[in-house]
Amino acid sequence: MSKYVGAGKKLMSFLVPKPNVPKTEIGKKTRDLKIAIQKSKAGKAKLDQTIFELKNNKPFTFKGNNKKTESNTEAYKRITGENNKVIKNMLDKATEKKADGGRIGRKFGSPNPRKSNVQKIKETFGSKKNVPSKLKGFSKLPEKVQEQMNKKLAKKV
Repeated sequence: MSKYVGAGKKLMSFLVPKPNVPKTEIGKKTRDLKIAIQKSKAGKAKLDQTIFELKNNKPFTFKGNNKKTESNTEAYKRITGENNKVIKNMLDKATEKKADGGRIGRKFGSPNPRKSNVQKIKETFGSKKNVPSKLKGFSKLPEKVQEQMNKKLAKKV
């Protein structure tokens, strides 16, 4: 069983690429040379493909780019414009003195803040709801009885 485990590791070593991080100057130069060779091979293959397509009157796979690249001054202007917009928005928010963020106005960290003392006093000593004298003491009636009572009250009014 142990000899198969070693074989699996050997097989995985072919599949998983090893990073090339050279420590010496010569190692760095050979790495750069290998990268340059690969890039030149890719460029040659691309050129061969384009020549083939040109000879056989086929559409080009690798189309040229005629767009103008952004110069440093243009990039600077674009970035400063974006930054100015962001700074302006920040200043506008700061001058509004409007609360910003989540859970604003919530007391005690609950989604429904507790009632303040003023609200409790208003509820206890405030105006009472008009309850007909017949219904006093019947806070919860069965639904059918409640519907009948509502119909009778609606007819009287």
